[in-house]
Amino acid sequence: MREQALIEAKQLLTNAKIAVLSTHSNTLPGFPFGSTVQFFANTKGQVYLFISDIAQHAKNLSHDNKLSLTVFEQQDCDDPQMSRLTLVAEATKFARDDSEGLIAQFVEHFPSSEQYKDLTDFHIWELNMVRARFIAGFGKIFWLEQDEWAYGEL
Repeated sequence: MREQALIEAKQLLTNAKIAVLSTHSNTLPGFPFGSTVQFFANTKGQVYLFISDIAQHAKNLSHDNKLSLTVFEQQDCDDPQMSRLTLVAEATKFARDDSEGLIAQFVEHFPSSEQYKDLTDFHIWELNMVRARFIAGFGKIFWLEQDEWAYGEL
């Protein structure tokens, strides 16, 4: 059952396009700050954001790189037991010179981001998963550990 949960969690992450990114507020210490972001995940479950330095969540991550990223199954919102996944992670900001390939992949996933790819204040952030909480429905709740997550591809 646990192995199936891991597969389903990675599938949910791979299929999702929008997430709620929660960071530690820099301007209101002690409070979380949530915002929606586009992201993409590779087949190993590695997650990448492409965000501007002037965005509040980027400013927050520059002061404290710990975050959570929550994705939901895209279905009828009337079902409170829809699948959802929260990654608890640490973010690493990549230099532009080191991330051109990832920027190209982001634009491939989100063609509208083409307009941002040459703006020097936009950077790729890689999320390094510490732990994940996957809820596949009523009574199907799992904490997934880093070593499990890193093993295998979809």
